[in-house]
Amino acid sequence: MIAKDEVIGSLIIASYQPDAYSKEEIRLLEHLASQIATPVKNSQLYLKAEQRSRVDDLTGLFNRRYFEEQLKDDIARCSRYGGMFSLLMLDLDNFKAYNDIYGHPSGDKLLNQIGRIIRDSIRSADRPFRYGGDEFIVVLPETKDEDACVVAERVRKQVVDAMEAKQAGVTCSIGLASYPSDGVLPDELVTAADTALYHAKETGGNHVYLASKILSEPVEKAGMNARYTGLSVVYALASAVDTRDPYIYGHSRKVNAYAVALAEALGLPPETVSRISTAALLHDVGKIGIPDELLNKDGELSDADWYQIKLHPRLGANIVGNVPNLVPCLGGILYHHERWDGNGYPEGLKGESIPLDARILAIADAFDAMTSARPYHHTFSREEALEELGRGAGTQFDPELAKVFINVVKAGLPLSVK
Repeated sequence: MIAKDEVIGSLIIASYQPDAYSKEEIRLLEHLASQIATPVKNSQLYLKAEQRSRVDDLTGLFNRRYFEEQLKDDIARCSRYGGMFSLLMLDLDNFKAYNDIYGHPSGDKLLNQIGRIIRDSIRSADRPFRYGGDEFIVVLPETKDEDACVVAERVRKQVVDAMEAKQAGVTCSIGLASYPSDGVLPDELVTAADTALYHAKETGGNHVYLASKILSEPVEKAGMNARYTGLSVVYALASAVDTRDPYIYGHSRKVNAYAVALAEALGLPPETVSRISTAALLHDVGKIGIPDELLNKDGELSDADWYQIKLHPRLGANIVGNVPNLVPCLGGILYHHERWDGNGYPEGLKGESIPLDARILAIADAFDAMTSARPYHHTFSREEALEELGRGAGTQFDPELAKVFINVVKAGLPLSVK
């Protein structure tokens, strides 16, 4: 097969019979091969162009644009199915001085060498990227921060050894952040890694710094156990949210009751019901960061008011994400204001891409909101609220879950707080 005077392949047809094909059939096959050649060539060109768009020309690593795409995909996957990953952000120490002394061509060669060192120092499942300038990022799937720290130290040592061998005077600093404990959104995770990198450089460079240390060190200095203290603090914050807003006093416990009843009606495993129960109690913990005057405002909320209100799922996820025991609850807390039709917040997830926990909480939260006194809408009767849920099925709510919940409430099942 020939396309633009280039042989790109061959079309082979075989038969056990001698002289199996007539001249007419051979001409037909030749014509078919020529017709196939062009789309095959175009497909090859497209694949090469797509690959080039993902790869940094200088280092051969993936580029920043592809990193940003992959990070969103990684977070979406972990949020839906559970999981974790870590992110290393590496920056060269003294690289500017090296460039000034030896010139940019030598600097480019050094960056290329750094790219090879990183690629050779990480595991096969890890993905390296050139983030820009002399900054690099490595994504480590299914890796906790302590395990990621081992990889980071190996990368750092390999860079230092190679640079000492060529007397370059260059070392590297690495900031490490993990999903979901250090961030649950792309910008948050990158900022956490960048902040850790800044601390690594500010404390002398040439070492690895964990984003989690930025928060944990003040606690450790106070002689406190961050894990268990954090757990009790988060629950105290959740209780404080209900207390400071007179319109939603007891809201979290009622959402808990509705969510647990729905989860049990769905026949979910006990551990899943327990996770949903905890997420329900904590779903509004982010409102601790919303001003009192806004939470207690009489009358309709303005667009500016709603903008601040809509920040609370992210704030809540950030708070809960720092407590390891509560990490499984993140999906429900972060996404309980997403809509089935994709018009919710904070990410605009749609349909079954919204975690099941969040879809359950969305129904429980909305039902209690409608049947409770609020300054910005009239109070619905139970029957009116069920009708509203039915109207929202397929747009705001998962239609199957809405149907089950409506039946649960109509059946009058006990709604006790778990």
